[in-house]
Amino acid sequence: MSDSYMILEDEEDENLKTHRKGNGFGDPDIPAWAGELRQNIASSEAEASSLRSRAEVLQARADTLRQMAKASDAKTKALRDLLKQMEATTETLGPVAGRKTRQPSGRGATLTALVRERAKEILKAAGHPLGRTEILAQLIDDGVMIKGAKPAQRVGKILWESNEFEYQDKGYWLVGEPIAAGYKREKRFRAPNRKKNS
Repeated sequence: MSDSYMILEDEEDENLKTHRKGNGFGDPDIPAWAGELRQNIASSEAEASSLRSRAEVLQARADTLRQMAKASDAKTKALRDLLKQMEATTETLGPVAGRKTRQPSGRGATLTALVRERAKEILKAAGHPLGRTEILAQLIDDGVMIKGAKPAQRVGKILWESNEFEYQDKGYWLVGEPIAAGYKREKRFRAPNRKKNS
């Protein structure tokens, strides 16, 4: 086989390859491009499918969050309504429901001083002696809290140890103050265990 024949055969093979890929002058190789386009289409479809799946997941999550927000709004409304009811009840019941605990006022003030001060007012308003439990009930109504296991005994001790009060007619009274005319005690209270020193 001559060299010229082999050169011709090589040129034919090269021409065949060029025809398949393109002819070198910018003409496209349609089958190759079609294959690339098919790959791009498949890739784009896969990407679109993935995005749609993610969108569905996000949509489901958004729906759940919307439902949670709706439930939270309902809870907030219920709590506001309850607060309004409580405020309305407090206004209806007046100072007893909304009262504040009274605390000793002034420099060096103590619970003892507060009990003595308030007991004077209570006894003057009553106009006659009162037992320690009666005085304690008034103190509690006024918001004066007496801590301890036996608050009535504590009130009695505070009044008993003060020179401003005396024990008469089964109750405590103000020293030197007249008892209201026509007063008669109907209920008997126990006297303290020890006598007060004069």
